[in-house]
Amino acid sequence: MFNFFDEVKKSLSEVDKNLLSSYNIVNISGRILYVEGHIGLTELSKEIITFKVKGGRVIVDGKDMILAELSDSTMKIIGVIKKVEVI
Repeated sequence: MFNFFDEVKKSLSEVDKNLLSSYNIVNISGRILYVEGHIGLTELSKEIITFKVKGGRVIVDGKDMILAELSDSTMKIIGVIKKVEVI
């Protein structure tokens, strides 16, 4: 199966490995947020979704958000995504 992030990492093999993180976040038009590499959900509401990643946490602030898909390491959030903050 084709994995977009794996292909990008392969093509950037000459780049400093520290730039390639252990998680990936893609925001599509402020309506869909796709995450690879999360290590646990910590807060879930229609306005805030928080999850852990290696080295920190990610806070997604929005409106009418739902967790459309969730697996051991990936998730898809749908709604109005206003802000994504990594702390």
